[in-house]
Amino acid sequence: MIYSNFKIRRSIALLSFILFVGFQSLVAQTLLERIKALPDIVSVEKMEQNPFFSEAYIVNIKQPIDHQHPEKGSFPQRVFVSHLGYDRPVVFVTEGYGGGYAAGKRHLEELCPLLKANQIFVEHRYFGKSHPDSIHWIDLTVENAAADQHHVVELFKKIYSQKWISTGISKGGETTLYHRMLYPNDVDVSVPFVAPLNFSVEESRHPHFIEKLTGTRQERKLVKNFQMEVLRRKDKLMPLFEQLGKEKNYHFKAPVREIYDYSLLEFSFSFWQWGHSVKEIPALTASDKVIFDYFQKVSSCSYFDIESGKANAPFFVQAHRQLGYYAYDTKPFRRLIETKNTEGYVERLFLDKDQIFPYNPEMSLQTDRYLKTTAKNVLLIYGAIDPWSASAAKGGKNPGVVILFQPGGSHRSRINNMPEPLKKKAVDTLNAWLN
Repeated sequence: MIYSNFKIRRSIALLSFILFVGFQSLVAQTLLERIKALPDIVSVEKMEQNPFFSEAYIVNIKQPIDHQHPEKGSFPQRVFVSHLGYDRPVVFVTEGYGGGYAAGKRHLEELCPLLKANQIFVEHRYFGKSHPDSIHWIDLTVENAAADQHHVVELFKKIYSQKWISTGISKGGETTLYHRMLYPNDVDVSVPFVAPLNFSVEESRHPHFIEKLTGTRQERKLVKNFQMEVLRRKDKLMPLFEQLGKEKNYHFKAPVREIYDYSLLEFSFSFWQWGHSVKEIPALTASDKVIFDYFQKVSSCSYFDIESGKANAPFFVQAHRQLGYYAYDTKPFRRLIETKNTEGYVERLFLDKDQIFPYNPEMSLQTDRYLKTTAKNVLLIYGAIDPWSASAAKGGKNPGVVILFQPGGSHRSRINNMPEPLKKKAVDTLNAWLN
């Protein structure tokens, strides 16, 4: 009996020693070593971190081109890892576009200092440097993008075991919503900023919002009066419009006079989206040059330029296929505008033949149902005058979804620039969910 107890004590002591050595070995590993030890790591490169963090790396991760058919091959996806501490939560950024700016020393997601969190930033597939050598647009889907993000979470949870908070801005916020719906247990909390949830390729809710809900009635009238003046002066301003195109070497998929009309229709959306002030609008008696310069400042025709749009081509593929976009309404300008019908403009002005797929709203509809039923710990932030708020996601009666609108806020609405009571509510909500 004494011998048996001795053997048990010796075994326990040996096991404790092994665990201690293993733990000490784990602690001794640097972050760089831990990242390199993860599966599917293609490369790791040190980058200069924001002063808030202690170190940061650009990590390329192997992702399947099609998660349902791995035999199609793979591509490297860029992930930017900024480290504060292993015992700290993770702010998981689901960027909707290219993410090169995340490599800059100045970049810091606002949730990181609010929550004293690490930052893991994922560049969206087929944007920036995250694409295969040969792109087949059929593989650019919400489902594949969400599976990319899920894979990143699975990998880095081996390093960071505390709470995870997903977030994104605009299309990145949409990406946050889709990822959370498809993989609800990947993160603990989600904070999408100014994230639309559309249900058709050209949503009619946005022009209605611009016509009725942005700013005051007088402010809307001032914006519309300026647009009418731009239309009235079309023949006078066209030489300036054409000259700008030649100087910038712009090329369009429609006649230049039609592009002029589209730039005019885009003006009000852009004006309210980015929070311009009606005080900036020139007097209607101003010179042609002054009117033209302000017109292009707010609604540059570069938006419709083929070359300028190449970096965002993947967005329009997604918008036309699954994400949806906004419509233009020509009725308020029907007496003056030459382009009477804009239906199908997304396909006509932004896409090549190989980029066109039938529209399917199923992912948006599923996300809408998820938010209104089983979603938990989702904080949605919007700007009250942002036209994208026309298609703001809704939580219905689900207490797990909290929606805050910044009064007078544009597409730049964030927690940090909210009025103090709303900011406090946002922070208190996050702390309650996380603690």
